[in-house]
Amino acid sequence: MQAFGSVTIFCDRQRSGRFDDWVAHLESALDLGNFEEARKLRLMRSKLYGEAAEEFDTFKLDHPIRAQEYAAVKARLFKLFHSTETRSQRSVEFHNMKREPEENMRRYANRIRKAFHKAYPMEGILDSATAASREQMMMDRFLEGLPSDVQIPLKYKKFASFEALIDRAELTALAVEESQTRVRIHAAYASTNVPNNQNELTSVLEALHRLSAKVDQNATTQNMELQKSLAEMKRQLAHKPPQMGGKPRDPNVTQPEAFKRAALFCEFHNTYEFHTEADCFAKLQQKNEVCRLCRNLGHRQNFCPTIRKPRPPPPAGHYADTPTAPTGALRSQPEN
Repeated sequence: MQAFGSVTIFCDRQRSGRFDDWVAHLESALDLGNFEEARKLRLMRSKLYGEAAEEFDTFKLDHPIRAQEYAAVKARLFKLFHSTETRSQRSVEFHNMKREPEENMRRYANRIRKAFHKAYPMEGILDSATAASREQMMMDRFLEGLPSDVQIPLKYKKFASFEALIDRAELTALAVEESQTRVRIHAAYASTNVPNNQNELTSVLEALHRLSAKVDQNATTQNMELQKSLAEMKRQLAHKPPQMGGKPRDPNVTQPEAFKRAALFCEFHNTYEFHTEADCFAKLQQKNEVCRLCRNLGHRQNFCPTIRKPRPPPPAGHYADTPTAPTGALRSQPEN
């Protein structure tokens, strides 16, 4: 145990260095103690911290049978945390990345992001075209690393962002896992071998529990995001600037008669407008036109008084009035 005490804590690549060097030091200490598998796993877990510890616990929960073997756990951590040295090797590592069995979809996406930024680092503020191109490269690698049953439904669809692709991939993976579990259930019930049937049913039951936990976790995450969005909307509404006058207008209160607008009647248009015939711009434009109906000068045939209908009543909310002075477009023109 004195040799084991000299083994440092492993957190991630950046702070703890190469995983292969660290695990070689750990195994040299474990070999001296000649420990059994379960004890090796407990001792390894005691030397893990942060992201490495979370990955160890997640692997143990998602795949409890494989997690009982020290070699399987070491291989899993080696794939996730072993770092190559050169830029070209990091590029090869990025383009060969695949989703591990039972790996959380967002952890897989985070591995894609980390490997991409190590293989293709860029400093400073990126323009929108460059950022979109880099995100598309990560999305392509993310899709290529998925199993075929999850990849095929997503491969030829367009997604607005990497986050949208991750969300859809999570739902697709859950649907595929549910379908596979149903097949196993039918196969277990159709089996004639009772002992194997019981073992298969037990395995299917564990798979159902894991699937139910994943669905609940996904629903909880979406519910939390929805609650955050609603809270943000309420906050924005609470800070909405007040309306003019200090209080909102009551739509049920009628407008006082003194503030109603006078409806100006234009004889030329034979309707209520914002001007009268004296300052009608259409009449001014047609002063040299000859009517084809009455052959008089000053209007076109569609404005001819011979086909003019009776004067209509004023519109609702207005009252008829004829101003003493011209208003509208020709107000500033001098009178002849």
